[in-house]
Amino acid sequence: MKDDEIRKYLNTKHDPQSQLKKLQTYTNAGNLPLFQTDYHESYQVRIIPDKSIAPAKFIPIPLRPNEFLANPVTIRAMRKELFMGGEDFVDLECLRTCQSCKKEIDLQFWQFCPYCEASF
Repeated sequence: MKDDEIRKYLNTKHDPQSQLKKLQTYTNAGNLPLFQTDYHESYQVRIIPDKSIAPAKFIPIPLRPNEFLANPVTIRAMRKELFMGGEDFVDLECLRTCQSCKKEIDLQFWQFCPYCEASF
């Protein structure tokens, strides 16, 4: 993908409404909808800044469900709303290599590179 295509992809494909529309297009072998898009679950998690945590990592806090430690850059870089289609996040996966640091990242999770802070 070229830079302008990536920008367009980020602006249109990862907002919550576009992600929902994408999931609605998936069908199973019987040509029936693969996902129940009228069923929603929301989860809130607490992300606590900790400069000792490596970039792009979330460390669960034992005995505190839905609470994680993360580097402050990671917290700024992460998207605040995420969609999950099935058992994991592969349905909306968009892997790219950062042009600056050469790390592979999944664009569905990040607003900018969580390793080097480069914009996409």
